[in-house]
Amino acid sequence: MHFRLSAIPRFMLCPFVGLMACVLTFNPVMAIVLYDTGNPLDNTSAPTGTYQNSGWEWQGKYGAFLGTMIGEQHFITAQHIGVQGTGTFVSTADFNGISDVTYTIDSSANGGTGYWNIAGTDLRVFKINETFSSWAPIYTGGGEIGSTLVTFGRGGARGAEVTLGPDLHGWLTTGSDGVARWGANQVSNIFTSGVGDLLAAEFNASPGQNEATLSVGDSGGGLFIKVGAQWYLAGVNYAADGLFDTNNTVGDFSEFNAALFDKGGFYEGSDGTGWTFHANTVSDKPTQFYASRISASSAEILTIITPVPEPGGLVLIGLSAVVLLQRRRQSFRTGF
Repeated sequence: MHFRLSAIPRFMLCPFVGLMACVLTFNPVMAIVLYDTGNPLDNTSAPTGTYQNSGWEWQGKYGAFLGTMIGEQHFITAQHIGVQGTGTFVSTADFNGISDVTYTIDSSANGGTGYWNIAGTDLRVFKINETFSSWAPIYTGGGEIGSTLVTFGRGGARGAEVTLGPDLHGWLTTGSDGVARWGANQVSNIFTSGVGDLLAAEFNASPGQNEATLSVGDSGGGLFIKVGAQWYLAGVNYAADGLFDTNNTVGDFSEFNAALFDKGGFYEGSDGTGWTFHANTVSDKPTQFYASRISASSAEILTIITPVPEPGGLVLIGLSAVVLLQRRRQSFRTGF
C-alpha cells in the first residue's frame, strides 16, 4: 500500500514507521538501516563523540514505537501508529542510563480525547500523569537544510543485499525487532505534502558516517539537528521511499521494500498507483526518508505543552502586584 504526496516520490510508511493505521495509500517505514553495517547490535546504545547528547536520552517506548519527551508532562510521536494499547510511556534504562521508568498516559487530556493531533500533520502529542526530569528542546527556526541529523527508531536491521548484476544497490528491509537504534544523515530538502511539511534525507553510500535510513518500526522516533552546542528536536519519523521492483508487471507480487543507496535500474511505485523506472546511470540515485517537520507546527505544540496558570493563581499574582505597588507608593511618600 502506497501513496503519493505532492512533489514527493511514492514511499512506504506503516511499520518503521510501523504504522497502525496504514490507510490505503500508505506502506510502512521499517527500521533504522545503516550503510556501514548489518550487525543488529550496532548503534543500540547512546551515541557518543560527535553525536553525544543528540536526543537518545529523551526517547521513550510508546507501545511498539518511540516518542520524544518535549515538556514536563508531554511527549510527541506519529499519528499513523495509532493509539498503542499499553497506556504507558517508558524511559528505559537503555535511554536514561539508570533504570526503567514507566509513566502513565493521561486519558482525560484534551477534554477526554487523550491526546492532541497537530492539524494537517502526522504529529500527535500525549500528556502523562507524572513528570519528566528533562525533555528535548524543540526547533523553531528555518535552517534545517544542510544540517547533520541523528534519528531514532525500533525497526529491524538490514536484510539481504539488493544487486543488479555484480553491483550492490542496497539491502532489503526486515520487519521490526523492537530494538532501539540510532543513525545519522543530513537534511537534504523540505517538501510540502498532504500531511504538512516533511524533512527529507538521502540514503547515500557514505562509509564511516553512521549513514542511515528508515524501515518498519521506526515511526514516531525523534529526528534531531544541532544548533551551536545544543541538539533540538526537528522532526518525527514518518516514511521512506518504496516499493521497488525489477519490472512493472501488475499482479506478479515481485515488489519489495528496500533501503537503496542507488535505485537506478529499478521500478518504484505500486501496482495500484503505477510504476516509475529509474535509469541505471553512473551516478547513484539515492532513496530518501521523511520526517514530519517540527518547526512548522512549533507554535501549536508550544501552546499545548506550556502550562497555563490557574485563574486563582492569576488573581493572587494581581493582588500581590497591587500590594507591592501600594507599598512602593507609601515608601516614596515617606521618603524610604
